[in-house]
Amino acid sequence: MAEHTLGELNESTRRLPHGEMFALCTRLREVQNAAQLAGVSVDLSETWLTRLLLARAARDVAKQEEVLKHNPVGRVILAFEHGAARVAAGAVVDADLLGEISGKLTGTITDTKGSGLRTTWSWLPGRTKGQAPILRTPPGAMLHSAFAQWSTWVGAPHPLPRVGRIALAHLNLALLDPFPDTGDYLTGIYSSLEMVRSGLLRGQVLPLSSWLDEHAQEYRDRIRAVVEGDPVEQWITFFAGGVRAQACAQLRLIEELDELRRQLLDRVSGPPMARLVVAGLMTAPVTSNRALEVMYGMANRTATQVTRQLVKADVLEIVGGKSYNKVFVCQQVLDIYALQTPPAPVSDRAAFSPPSN
Repeated sequence: MAEHTLGELNESTRRLPHGEMFALCTRLREVQNAAQLAGVSVDLSETWLTRLLLARAARDVAKQEEVLKHNPVGRVILAFEHGAARVAAGAVVDADLLGEISGKLTGTITDTKGSGLRTTWSWLPGRTKGQAPILRTPPGAMLHSAFAQWSTWVGAPHPLPRVGRIALAHLNLALLDPFPDTGDYLTGIYSSLEMVRSGLLRGQVLPLSSWLDEHAQEYRDRIRAVVEGDPVEQWITFFAGGVRAQACAQLRLIEELDELRRQLLDRVSGPPMARLVVAGLMTAPVTSNRALEVMYGMANRTATQVTRQLVKADVLEIVGGKSYNKVFVCQQVLDIYALQTPPAPVSDRAAFSPPSN
């Protein structure tokens, strides 16, 4: 059922303008929710702004380091984007690629065969107050061996459906915790990338970390339950249910974006370029004149005229009130991405069940 819903999502993304930008927007939602799962609070507009700043500083290492210094979530953005680029180039999501991603997360060079793996103890927290934590794979030879076996296993044939295989790999990666200071980021990035590499999705259009963040306590309880002896099938069912629920949420989001696009286009008249930009805001709700120049190949003067017209039409707002290097946001689009809506009921009985607290 999860894989069938992912197929529906694949087809729905074809209707969106700039599908690659929808994948980028989804990755930034993943960044935001993965950060929250790891205990770092950041909103989606801030995540978008950091990405724009990183893109602007891409060719200047000193400027990029300055952005990262003031925006720690920037390292998570670089990690997600590095993984996406490597998978697009045909890379396998194995120990070596996760080592590269870990290096992006921490700002260090990570050697998966040498000293780059975790050298300190790591623990699963207790499920209830006062419950003893459980030791993850100990550092040293045992961690090196186990991580190498994991890397071999993820690249080998397996009879499980792809979602089940990713669920098992995610679980074991969480129990390995191979690199220092990467925490929940690495497991979320792995699952997102592997869904693309395995052919389940054409791009990173499923923000699974959003669902895991919303169910963070149950997520951690389910991992610990497997260690304590519960059947691993229960974990796979939980994970697959999350994949399907989030895919359904993305399908609803695409419908909402399509309706909002029609509403915003009704506000805008005049040059076709302005209407083209409005349609593009559905997948890039935070932008700048420079970003529009790159995306549409327009001159700076044209970009300035378009953003001025869209601000006047209440489609765009200026972030921070700057008079130069302005950043613009379409708040209505951003709200659709940011606000989590509950999944549709799976049966008539579920529709009339009382809401959970």
